[in-house]
Amino acid sequence: IRVLVLPDCDVLTEGVVQRIQAFQEAGGLVVGDPHLCPAIVPDVVLPAYQRTGDAEQDKRELQQRAAQLREALEGTYRHPVDSTNPDVVPYRRRWRDTDYVFAVNDHREFGDYVGHHRLVMENGLPSETQLRVVRDGGVVYDLVNQQRISTHQDGERLSFPVRLGPCDGGVYLVLDRPIDSLQIAPPQAAALGDRLQFQVEILDEDGTPVPAVVPIQLSIQDAAGREAEFSGYYGAVGGKLEVELDLATNESWGVWSIQARELASGQSNQAHFRVLGPESWPPGADDGS
Repeated sequence: IRVLVLPDCDVLTEGVVQRIQAFQEAGGLVVGDPHLCPAIVPDVVLPAYQRTGDAEQDKRELQQRAAQLREALEGTYRHPVDSTNPDVVPYRRRWRDTDYVFAVNDHREFGDYVGHHRLVMENGLPSETQLRVVRDGGVVYDLVNQQRISTHQDGERLSFPVRLGPCDGGVYLVLDRPIDSLQIAPPQAAALGDRLQFQVEILDEDGTPVPAVVPIQLSIQDAAGREAEFSGYYGAVGGKLEVELDLATNESWGVWSIQARELASGQSNQAHFRVLGPESWPPGADDGS
């Protein structure tokens, strides 16, 4: 945590005050309003705002104060991700050096439910924006639509265009290098009742597993073409996924298939393995008949 925002915190316990003061002494920034508890001296003071009951006016005023806060923090805090459109709200999570950018479309207008009272803008509207991540280059994948999207470098930020429908959202995976292939290492032949494993890897152009948690959809089908247990959605941690299968004694024997689709670039692959049946099949094959 680098910035602590304290709106309407006119009364705080002694223990909380001590924690906040220690946070400031360690270099943390405190943003307060005129109502802040006198024991806390804020680094940035924002004027308080009393809602008017007009949702459109209130939203406009609050967005203006958000812009003021951003300006006040300039030079002391660097936003890891931002949006050129204030109606598209971004949020970033990280796994090692990989960024996950979430975006929520908050663009709305008055509808016919309570809109005539101007209390709530209940109808969603489409939005466009540029999302910008503090990053020196990289590639971006749309995890909702499973495709790579175009980027350009805007100073210290990697920028990419986003279009969202009404009440829509998006999740974007930002990597240093593009995904090149998806490989499956199927298990060896197994007997009914065995426990076996197989691996899926998502690789870059050098054949190295991508340093990210990448969503994967698996479909495991038995010899009769029926979807088997352990099919579903997984996360390939560090570009690698290992799945353990337990074969029941009454499973169908023959050739099984594994279909894997990674949900970043949309690539897929398939592999097969054999579940052994009776030792002698068809019956009578070894009696010379």
